[in-house]
Amino acid sequence: MTDPARSPRRHPGGALPADRLAELDAEPVPARSLPASPATAAGARSAGWRLDDLWLPAVVLRDSALTHNLDRFASWCTEHGVELAPHGKTTMAPRLWSAQLARGAWGLTAATVAQARVMHACGVPRVLIANEVVEPAQLGWLAGALAEPAFEPLCLVDSAEGLAVLERHMERAERPLPVLLELGVAGRRTGVRGTGDALELAERVAASPRVDLAGIEGYEGALPQARDGQAPEVARDWLARLTDLVVRADARGVFAANGEVLVTAGGSAYPDLVAEAFAAIPPLSRPVRFVIRSGCYLAHDDLLYERSSPLRAAADRDPLRPALSCFARVLSCPEPGRSLLGAGKRDVSFDIDLPVPRAVYREGAREPLDGRARIIELNDHHGFCDTEPGLLGVGDVVELGLSHPCTVFDKWPLIPVLDDSDRVIDAVRTIF
Repeated sequence: MTDPARSPRRHPGGALPADRLAELDAEPVPARSLPASPATAAGARSAGWRLDDLWLPAVVLRDSALTHNLDRFASWCTEHGVELAPHGKTTMAPRLWSAQLARGAWGLTAATVAQARVMHACGVPRVLIANEVVEPAQLGWLAGALAEPAFEPLCLVDSAEGLAVLERHMERAERPLPVLLELGVAGRRTGVRGTGDALELAERVAASPRVDLAGIEGYEGALPQARDGQAPEVARDWLARLTDLVVRADARGVFAANGEVLVTAGGSAYPDLVAEAFAAIPPLSRPVRFVIRSGCYLAHDDLLYERSSPLRAAADRDPLRPALSCFARVLSCPEPGRSLLGAGKRDVSFDIDLPVPRAVYREGAREPLDGRARIIELNDHHGFCDTEPGLLGVGDVVELGLSHPCTVFDKWPLIPVLDDSDRVIDAVRTIF
């Protein structure tokens, strides 16, 4: 029998309010790639457009891949005894958030209070702000939001100074602000560096009447992300420190007395290692909720997460599928073996990898490129593509696979959704 203190309990909220989503879908926004601009998501569903009608460059989503990834990762979380608060900053797309919540997500993760405010306005019932909050105006908003019984915000704390700021701004709040103590990585981002310092801070938080210590948080994504070499073991070692802190903190009785202990980590590269570490935590003095915060699983990609995710094609029987791509036309072939595509840094991600050409479309046919073309450089609006001479011609359309979805979605306010016959069946509104 499953230990009830370790049983995942799904949040009952479900999809976002239909009326709010309908309002967003009916709101005209600039549409870079749709034939009409401004356009609405609702209008795109019924316009009868196809891929050939889009203005290029165009970043698109594949409906079949989105649906598969939503279902596959929800099943994976259930199989591994963890819950999901997907990082909403990846897409900032209420329709996609709603689909994630409808499949059992415990809440959403935000990187900033500004993102949390958008989520709250869309009806998200629980938002974990995976960051320290010290901005006075934003803390004022959080204090006001605590007056709403149906909304649960959480944020991080990693220092006595940060705790003092929280306490000062929560004096007028109607209830304590739930906070998570963040364990950090030496030389990297936020978070307490040592276990001793973390326990000392936990006791300070526990003594505060303005905040409640809801649990422990960490982000192993600050470590190198790879499946070869020492990277996985480095992540395991750090996760062992995180889980040890959870056990030690529980032994000191520092967690809020009115509920469960929340333990959360997990980006999109190592959710399996996080689930493995969580499963090794012995029973605590109260129920525990294990939450991972993967965000990029929904769109997946062709490069970064296809190299590192446990659900990549090389490692899983039913892998995640790249749902995001960019179509760009060949503008010029000024030299043998050199083609210039009409997509650049304003259109696609380039922070980790350059795009990879998947296929060329010409005369109604799709021809896989299978490594015969390579993007070597991006300018603002041009992609330098090297191939064997004559492979691409002016006017051809190249489909580009992308890396790191977080830095693609933010460039497109309305993203067409295609079915497998290249029909535009929807459009996803983003709010950045």
